[in-house]
Amino acid sequence: MTLTRTHLYVKTLIRQDPNLETLFDTVKSVTIPFDHDGFHFLIFTITGQQVSAHVAHIIFHRLKSIVSTLNPHALLEVDDQALRAIGLSFAKIQTMKRLAHYCVENNFNFNTFLDKTMTDKFISIKGIGPWTMDMYEMFVLKNLNHFSFKDLGLIEGLRHIYSNQKLEIDDMKKVSLLWSPYQSIVAHFLWEYWDVHHKGKRKL
Repeated sequence: MTLTRTHLYVKTLIRQDPNLETLFDTVKSVTIPFDHDGFHFLIFTITGQQVSAHVAHIIFHRLKSIVSTLNPHALLEVDDQALRAIGLSFAKIQTMKRLAHYCVENNFNFNTFLDKTMTDKFISIKGIGPWTMDMYEMFVLKNLNHFSFKDLGLIEGLRHIYSNQKLEIDDMKKVSLLWSPYQSIVAHFLWEYWDVHHKGKRKL
């Protein structure tokens, strides 16, 4: 899904919150990379915790090279040392394995995970938190009206757009109501905005 400044969604956002004009003037377009494979996405998101997007993609590419088909059963068969060798930390390996065990033991089908009803169950897995599920909402469930207040890039981007480094989370939550029903659209443009101003060093 590609959006430009002339798209109806973007025009609506500018009309509802004129402060966003700077954002859309800086970032001319975004392509939203929706992911149809829930397990695949969660493993990638865990891979990207606390590293740059560039590094995350490198490590994830290595992971797919040693796991022919990335699914819970296949991941559990891979030795931890092999996963360490491609650049994954021990903590991330443990999180991935816990997720895979949960899916196998509960015969979990990601095709049925189409709403928020399973969010609490995944957050209960150590290493998976609200930020991860925020990303799941936006990239897998394709919720266009969701925003993550746990994402550093989004928070700093908003402070820059509003020229207010003291803008607090509660204030951001109030402002974000103006963006309904397209909060996620703002998020995707803000990530691109963050990359422009930080030369691609955004952490996932």
